Amino acid sequence: FQKAFQAMPFLAIRQKQLLLQACLGAGLLGAEDQLEEATVAWRLVNAEAVQVAWQVRSLQFFEDESCTRPIDAVPNQTGMALGSASSEMTGASYVFALQSPRGWETSEHCDPGQCHLGFAWYAEAAAVRCLIVQQGDTNFHAPSITLQRRDGAKGKNSAAWSDEVTWTAVEAGRSKLALSCPATPAVKLATVSDCHRQGPRSQECKVHCQEGYGTLESRMRCVHGAWYTPECLPVASLVRLFPETPSRLKPYWVVLDAALYSAEDCTSPIEMDGLAMSSGEYVIKYASYHPKNAWDANPETSWASRGPCIASGPCWVGFRFRQDPGPIRCVIVEHPEGEQYQASSLSVQTLGRTGWDTLLGVTVRLVPQRKQEL
Repeated sequence: FQKAFQAMPFLAIRQKQLLLQACLGAGLLGAEDQLEEATVAWRLVNAEAVQVAWQVRSLQFFEDESCTRPIDAVPNQTGMALGSASSEMTGASYVFALQSPRGWETSEHCDPGQCHLGFAWYAEAAAVRCLIVQQGDTNFHAPSITLQRRDGAKGKNSAAWSDEVTWTAVEAGRSKLALSCPATPAVKLATVSDCHRQGPRSQECKVHCQEGYGTLESRMRCVHGAWYTPECLPVASLVRLFPETPSRLKPYWVVLDAALYSAEDCTSPIEMDGLAMSSGEYVIKYASYHPKNAWDANPETSWASRGPCIASGPCWVGFRFRQDPGPIRCVIVEHPEGEQYQASSLSVQTLGRTGWDTLLGVTVRLVPQRKQEL
């Protein structure tokens, strides 16, 4: 088939694409035939071992380092999806159907360099400069990924894949990976200075918010070629409740309801105008433990931490106000029955110029009150 196909120079590119689609649908065209007819192909290869199976829920290629201009990758239209042997109903084409939750999963574990996932274009396509990939959880993701390119036929060496870049220390979940850091972006309501470059895909700068504004992170970083910038917000516009004791809450910290007041006697409630936030909530299929449940004045709903909490650990529930809510002098927190779910003391923290500041002299009422041991 391949020789006969190449002997049709009179066919336009679009006509060849349509013919390729028809032959693929009829089962007359194998994967190697398609790849040989592709103009260019790009793929990801696991540079480190994947312990159980490599899962990728979605993959999108872009022609610019900022990942703003996607390259059209539609299986059986603009080209073909490439992938190692997959589990049932998880073919490589699913990762390019961005609305599909199915994704791709290898049929077994992957030794370094053993598994791959990518796309081959029938017509000329822009070079890949950035990509967004959604991998599985720990042991189901590749912690190091190599981007490879293969030029198609038409007089070129179509047999060899060439390494373009390797990203290391890639975390599970969604990752933005670029070949190089784009130009240093501006940060609203802040100045950026003292930028230090550690390599083509690693850079760090200091961020100074304007007077009256603060940030939880006073630096911006380019990681794997992608910039992560902090946000400057009005000072005190972020508030969080932070458990101090007991030293460990297991299995979860649960808050039925929480309220903030501007008076020490817990009167004059503060209007909750903004968005609820937390360190993470417990996830279960048929119930919601979103942080908004802690601030809805409804004890029938609740927020639950993602997992166990330790003193000075990462468990907290909070609120992002649109503006400074004014002085906070009292907080009431209602827990469910069961001391394993209850904080016995907590602190109230607000956004400062750089990071969290603990408010002093705040009245804290915990309901129900813990019994004093004899």
